[in-house]
Amino acid sequence: MRTYKGSCHCGQVQFEVVTDLTKAIECNCPICTKKGALHHRVPPERFKLLSGQDALALYQFGSKTAKHWFCKHCGIHPFSNPRAAPDMYSINVRCLDDFEMEKANIEVRSFDGKNWEEAIKTFKF
Repeated sequence: MRTYKGSCHCGQVQFEVVTDLTKAIECNCPICTKKGALHHRVPPERFKLLSGQDALALYQFGSKTAKHWFCKHCGIHPFSNPRAAPDMYSINVRCLDDFEMEKANIEVRSFDGKNWEEAIKTFKF
């Protein structure tokens, strides 16, 4: 396992995760597509918000189970608590400061979030 640091664009929200970053999920639902999120899930004990609690704002919709956190200053979505596992953190891999996606050898799997109810029944995270 490795420790990764991440942040929003303006740097007010900073976090770190301890994980084996070998896979990520690309969801095609409207919110994930529009914000360009590439998800990697970690349990709460491996996620730490380093700074910016006061800079975070929350967006919820639909069932209001998922928590979509974003920086209220720059608008970037560094992490969320996903609907499929609200006790976990889904970090946006694209917000990691010390990670180069182009050089990484990770598996990116697609999730059919447009058809969430059906897709969640068979998808293996």
